[in-house]
Amino acid sequence: STSIIVKTMKSDYKENISAYIGDAFQREPKYYNEFISEARKLCKFNIVPKHYKSSNTNCLILEDLSVSGFQMVDRHKLLDLNHCQLYIKASSKLHALSVAVHKRKPELIESLGADNPALAESNMQMFIVILKCSLESMSAFLEDKPKYKECLDVIKELRDNQTSWHVFQKETPQVKALTQGDPWCTNMMFKYNSAGEVVDVKLIDFQTLKFISPVEEFLTFILASAHPSVKETSLDDLYHLYCDSLNENLEQLGCPERLSYEALKTEVASLSPLMILHACMLVPIVLADGPADFGNYFSNDVLNEPLKERAFHKLYEGKHFNQYILQILDQLVKQSVFSTTKERMKNSCYYIPTNISS
Repeated sequence: STSIIVKTMKSDYKENISAYIGDAFQREPKYYNEFISEARKLCKFNIVPKHYKSSNTNCLILEDLSVSGFQMVDRHKLLDLNHCQLYIKASSKLHALSVAVHKRKPELIESLGADNPALAESNMQMFIVILKCSLESMSAFLEDKPKYKECLDVIKELRDNQTSWHVFQKETPQVKALTQGDPWCTNMMFKYNSAGEVVDVKLIDFQTLKFISPVEEFLTFILASAHPSVKETSLDDLYHLYCDSLNENLEQLGCPERLSYEALKTEVASLSPLMILHACMLVPIVLADGPADFGNYFSNDVLNEPLKERAFHKLYEGKHFNQYILQILDQLVKQSVFSTTKERMKNSCYYIPTNISS
């Protein structure tokens, strides 16, 4: 017999969250049935679960990876260098495959990664709720930490002045790819040898797909999933690994696109404001002590609740969040993320973002 995993969608989300989650859920079967099937025509790869077609569009049937020895990591421990390297190689392969498939079937890739026009207004409203909640919580968290005044000043400016939101406008990337959109530890599984060394990875969960710069996903992974010690000692090595892996895969697939280390570094700087948002919003969810419940954090009425009573703000009291967040902020300061964002806030015109990946 074959052991399988059947994924279905919860039905008890609040209205604005339910529409967003429903749209995201419908993308994943198409990702496997159409994109992965098309990509397998280009080359052999084994970095996602096997999938089985179903007549029920409300469920997705996948192989049970635990049968072949894959397991989840403890997301509270974050990933060491070896785990990060395996993920980066696998992720860059999927990115390159999407570039190649886009040349053959551009409408497939673009439809998988496109925002649903019917949800444009509610998505914008949810983005504003997410942004305000996240900035208000981080501002309160840093208020009694004078060492982090540089961080607090930038975050308070973003919190209090909507005209500063132009910094979230994205520049045209050198390479666009279909990205997983949610590269944190729960969306990958690893396999280990008898000595306990990690030897393989499978990427799972493709509901929040985006057709954007793959560098954005790479940086989000580093921020949300890599252990601070990895960023302290090996960040530049990981930059080079991503470029080399992506370019090698693009070459093997006959694609002329390339991402140089210098171009990556330019994108790193341009995406600084988004990394601040992810530090305020994504990191508390990733490091939540209990199971994270996105649908409970950002409903339309949450801004009417007192800050300390919000489910999202309570994540800032968590043990694991507090274990890592100041190290994460220290590293963002070291990478000039806050100073770069401060300069961008001074230098651009008013802009309300519509293409934010959150």
